[in-house]
Amino acid sequence: GYVNACGTTAAREAIAAYHSSPEHKISMENVIVANGCSGALELALTSLLDPGTILLVPQPGFPLYQVITESHGARVLPYRLLPDRQWEVDLGHLEQLMSQYPPALIRGVLINNPSNPTGGVFSKDHLSQIVQLCERYKLPIVADEVYGNLVFGDNAFHPMAQVAAENGRKTPVITASGLAKQFLLPGWRIGWITFHDK
Repeated sequence: GYVNACGTTAAREAIAAYHSSPEHKISMENVIVANGCSGALELALTSLLDPGTILLVPQPGFPLYQVITESHGARVLPYRLLPDRQWEVDLGHLEQLMSQYPPALIRGVLINNPSNPTGGVFSKDHLSQIVQLCERYKLPIVADEVYGNLVFGDNAFHPMAQVAAENGRKTPVITASGLAKQFLLPGWRIGWITFHDK
């Protein structure tokens, strides 16, 4: 017969364990398995967007965010990344965009870390600043972390959900990830979203 539409119990338990830490645990009820990370992003954005709403996305960024957003009759507003600061988010520009529109119109902020196409990896402090900004404007974060632990040199990857938990669990985070990139299994097309809202 068919398995649960959200994925098998074993897969969801393994994904929940992978996205948990001693300070921040999630259960399999917070996991939906999808057709690759692109399918996971489709699920996440479909749950947030309505026609006429807005998603804040990085510029430069992965074009799929705009494709999915526009397929729902919504639109993207790009926020700048700063090349002279290792492609960190221009927090001033992001806040300017957040403050320009009524709160109900902006449905979330997409954060891609490590970044495609820049390769930038955000510090924990920078991620905390993003979380605090989203908390102030009561916006959820969609964290595209498909490149997860694929970092080099002195760079360290910090999951957005864990950073949000360390900042008091006041900012909901939907994490999209998968096997293709960080586990070097591109043909398997297994992705997932995890929900972190408590």
